[in-house]
Amino acid sequence: MKKKKLALFLALTMVVASFAGCGGKKEKASDNGSAKQEAETETEGSEEGRYLMWRLYSEPKQWDPTNNSESVSDAICKQLFEGLTVSTSDGFKPGIAEKWDVSEDGKTYTFHLRKDAKWSDGSPVTAKDFEYSWRRICDPNFASEALQAITDYVVGATEYFEGTGEYDDIKATAIDDYTFEVVLKNATPFFPQLVANDVYLPIKKEAVEAAGEGWEKKPESAISNGAFYLEEYQVGSHLLLKKNPYYYAADEVKLPGIKAVFITDDNTAYQAYQAGEIDVMDHLPAEQIPQIVAEDPYVIVSADTGAQFLNFNVDKAPFDNVHVRKAVAKAIDRKQITEQVLKDGSIPASNFIAPTCQKTDGTHFRELEADGYPAEEYGIDPRQAKVEDAQAELAEAGYPNGEGFPEVEITYANTEKNKRLCEAIQQMLETNLNIKVKLRAEESSVFSSTKSKGDYQMAPGGWTNNPYDASGLIKLFYSQNGNNTCQWRWREYKGAPNDTTLNPGNKAFDEAFDKAMASLGEERDAAWEEANKALMDDMPITALYYPSFVALVNEDQVENVELTLGNSFMFSHAEIVE
Repeated sequence: MKKKKLALFLALTMVVASFAGCGGKKEKASDNGSAKQEAETETEGSEEGRYLMWRLYSEPKQWDPTNNSESVSDAICKQLFEGLTVSTSDGFKPGIAEKWDVSEDGKTYTFHLRKDAKWSDGSPVTAKDFEYSWRRICDPNFASEALQAITDYVVGATEYFEGTGEYDDIKATAIDDYTFEVVLKNATPFFPQLVANDVYLPIKKEAVEAAGEGWEKKPESAISNGAFYLEEYQVGSHLLLKKNPYYYAADEVKLPGIKAVFITDDNTAYQAYQAGEIDVMDHLPAEQIPQIVAEDPYVIVSADTGAQFLNFNVDKAPFDNVHVRKAVAKAIDRKQITEQVLKDGSIPASNFIAPTCQKTDGTHFRELEADGYPAEEYGIDPRQAKVEDAQAELAEAGYPNGEGFPEVEITYANTEKNKRLCEAIQQMLETNLNIKVKLRAEESSVFSSTKSKGDYQMAPGGWTNNPYDASGLIKLFYSQNGNNTCQWRWREYKGAPNDTTLNPGNKAFDEAFDKAMASLGEERDAAWEEANKALMDDMPITALYYPSFVALVNEDQVENVELTLGNSFMFSHAEIVE
């Protein structure tokens, strides 16, 4: 893996608890096949060799592929499971599907599965597994956070979820054991790349339904079909992922396993990396990133594929007032955030659709200007706070110079990066708007639940987007999306029973979204801009910055770690350097 240059996203213009070993308690599985029955926790000096040491910046609340919306969970899922296609550094390649056919109208995909794919208990992976997994996402009783991954595309999925259609009418169907047919609502040329994402991965029905909720956290029920399987999970500490001997390409997997350790403090993790106790990590300490980029030969810096933003809970006062939301948005100095707080090559945002998002002809929705920053749009200047405009918006809301404005709160996941970001925003709002802001930190899994339930006023959020189609990013704010955590819905959604206050401004967004999904070419591009305008006009969120991805892979200790186009690590070909 070669070092990538940090250039404030100029890449976009060209391409777009201890760490000493794998010790710990032994887990003996009862139902997960001979691979698990014989598994014991390996130490760093075992006969099979040491495990790769991988730092995760937070502990995920779950890693069930059919119910996932966290990037840290996505990283785990991709080590444990393999889908029809597989993410790579260039885009994607065939996975469980050896090949596929596409109908003339571009709406029907027929995937032909390889016959040597097996689960970690030795049983075959079949098209029925994909049918079960994809249809499970649409179950209204399950209320998956990944729902829109299926309902946006697959015929019959929305109708089943909403109670107007039947389970068997979901057009994700096992024709036979090794033929999986998917009928789409609209032609989707990037569909084979899309299904490499985590929510399209298969799970095994018998194991899932026997174990129930939390099945993926128990070694005896966490049956997987990827290069690794779950050997051990210690809450608050780590995951052990062991090589899956039943994986069809097991001969190519050189690692005996992976130890994924949960370290929330970036400085602690970096110290472990420096000591040779961590092989792979991202989320580096902000203050040290410039020096790391300058000095570490194995640093990786690349443009990320989405946007980071500040959620406003539009159902909670005072953020139920659009002028309050716009006042906060204009009072934030995004250049200061990227250059003085993050220091990692991220660039300030003036709009939600990121520069990495591509139009249907392959060009980008947003071109950066000569200084590497986007243009000012919708009253948001990426280079500075617009203090006078912000104060005018606050006065329009009935709070001139902040008078009478209640103390408000920013809730965030407890990481060092989030802490620094929210402290900066806190200071900007107090200085530029004369309002009091307090901060509340929560553990990552708790924070995710807090946002989903709408138990907050302001909260940071982010989303990566792979492939680069605008739908993958802007879909967050569709009324029927469980990740619409700003509670911005004009109609009720079964997956968000706590959101009972309806917001008319979201209707124009939904209509433009539906138009875009049913269109191609320039009409589709125009509809995405229309949806983006509805979002920016009502401002349930404000974009803060377009992130960069900065990571470390110690190539003195491990080689052949692959970084996908969407900035996920893949370890199926990694190898410890002797």
